Amino acid sequence: MKTRNIRFILVFGAFCITALLLVQAYYLKKAYDFSATAFNDKVSLALISVADRIHKESGEPLPSVEAVQQVTSDYFTINVADTVSHLFLENILRLEFSRYGIEAGYAFVMYDCFADSIIWREYQLPGSAEAPNFFENLIINKKDFPIHELPRDSHKIGVYFPDKNKYIFSQIQVLTFASVVVAVFVIFFIYVLLVVLKQKKLSEMKADFVNNMTHEFKTPLSTILLSAETLANPKNIVQSERVQRYAGIIAEEARRLKLHAEKILETAILDAEKPILRKSVFQAHDYIERAAENLRVRVEERKGTLTVHLRAEKDTLLADREHFRNVIYNVLENALKYSKEIPEISVETFNTGNKFLSIRIRDKGIGIPKRLRRQIFNKFVRGVAGDVQQVKGFGLGLYYVRRIIQLHGGRIDVESRVGEGSSFTLHFPLAKG
Repeated sequence: MKTRNIRFILVFGAFCITALLLVQAYYLKKAYDFSATAFNDKVSLALISVADRIHKESGEPLPSVEAVQQVTSDYFTINVADTVSHLFLENILRLEFSRYGIEAGYAFVMYDCFADSIIWREYQLPGSAEAPNFFENLIINKKDFPIHELPRDSHKIGVYFPDKNKYIFSQIQVLTFASVVVAVFVIFFIYVLLVVLKQKKLSEMKADFVNNMTHEFKTPLSTILLSAETLANPKNIVQSERVQRYAGIIAEEARRLKLHAEKILETAILDAEKPILRKSVFQAHDYIERAAENLRVRVEERKGTLTVHLRAEKDTLLADREHFRNVIYNVLENALKYSKEIPEISVETFNTGNKFLSIRIRDKGIGIPKRLRRQIFNKFVRGVAGDVQQVKGFGLGLYYVRRIIQLHGGRIDVESRVGEGSSFTLHFPLAKG
């Protein structure tokens, strides 16, 4: 199945599941709001009945203000003309709440407006320490209810439901459980989606690597075979110049195969937990000049230029010489590989503070697309769009470069613009002392 089709199916599936989750969340909120409204209505009706019974029992008229008020989502008050006994209020509250099917835990107090204090309080909340703090902070504080609107002969009963939210969710627990299950399923699906896409990408990268490796090994092998067949021809034995030429071709292609094999082996070694680095003190400028000279011939064959400016005052490193040489050569080779017809490459060194030797290698090549700049240091990724066979390589060079620099405690920065070229800056820690 094509990658585009797989992505379409996965994205469509993710969209459907997400839409289901949103619909589930919408109806869960609707159910919660409906249950909360129903709860508030039942509590208000029950407290109105309580207020009515209190005023009938006392024979006092109802206050001029509204008998029952909802101060917050879980706090209600009853306005009464006189104080009420604790036992009487407890009994009628239990009776009315039971009659209206209210099973949530609650606490209640009696507030005396003349003394501006709570006469008594009752917490019917086993194991809960939340109610006392609530009443101390809310009921006694005058700003939390409109006490200035009450007549002087009015008192207040406060009823608080500290576990109202838990109670409402318990009324819709089936729908809540279903929503949680759907949410877990969506998270799992997204995880599977990411894993599938990652595995698909790795599969494509490995397939590309195999194709490139086949191409890279097939070309020199074909050249070696052709040269060997030419040498095996008796007519060419007496022609020493021709023999020497084909022998040189065989040697060059054999070296090329060796380099490819070494690069693959080096990458495998770097994947180990603790790669061995044979560090020693040396002058980095010597190795940079040598690597540049080795590449200069190939640059000049394409009528290009390679300039070197070694401006760093300090270039003494404690590093693995071979790996350092390979890092410089890899970046230089990439600069040539991704250059246009006439390459323009420059190498510059400078010190970043007193801690790092910085090596900047610029080219005026094809540049790296923005979407690939963070990926080019991964294995098998190549900073070129289109036909990857046009540019030779396995996509291992920059992975190797960054890994070696990191093992030495340094870093690598990249700047690039498509069509204008790229700049790689390598930072190696200077040797101490």
